[in-house]
Amino acid sequence: MTDDQVAAAVRALINRYDPEGLLGMGAPEDEYDSEVGDLAALVCGEEEITAHAVGSIWNRWFNDVSDWCTRQPEQVSEIADALERLRGRRQRSDLP
Repeated sequence: MTDDQVAAAVRALINRYDPEGLLGMGAPEDEYDSEVGDLAALVCGEEEITAHAVGSIWNRWFNDVSDWCTRQPEQVSEIADALERLRGRRQRSDLP
């Protein structure tokens, strides 16, 4: 998978969850792209993706004003699991 494909997959995932409800209020499809960029970097990395890592990125971008991670911990875990599966697919696609 290319970096652009990873970013597109991560964007689709985050937009499907719309953790802050911003898309539901009419925000543009690229509303979460800052967070998507950092989450995509995790997918392209070597470390296992955990809910803690996802939450850390989320809280950093929302300056700790978001309560999504404490309000919806199961969603954070689901996203981490989906990102980890994506990371595995990306690694397998990079093999010769």
